[in-house]
Amino acid sequence: MSQYSSWAAVKRRIRENQPEVSDTEWESRQRAARTATEAYVVGHHLREIREEQGLTQAQVAESMGISQARVSQIERGEIHNLETMRAYAEALGARLAVTIEYGDRSAGAA
Repeated sequence: MSQYSSWAAVKRRIRENQPEVSDTEWESRQRAARTATEAYVVGHHLREIREEQGLTQAQVAESMGISQARVSQIERGEIHNLETMRAYAEALGARLAVTIEYGDRSAGAA
């Protein structure tokens, strides 16, 4: 028998150890974790593009009219809205594209 647990078993044990947390709260926590992970990935990709272009955080910050510290936050996934991503993309000479997906349908939204 393996010393490792499946992800499903780990999640089940966490739920069993916190019976006071409702299903709705668990779902809310999952959505928040998914959103944070997606923002982190986007920030990572933005940093990669910036570095490929040979730009510093300070140069991007100047182009966006924000501080270098804020650029660092964005690259760490602290992205709070689409306008932030749009402005960062524009500073890199890129364009932000947003797609809404629902079931088997998708539509460009920006």
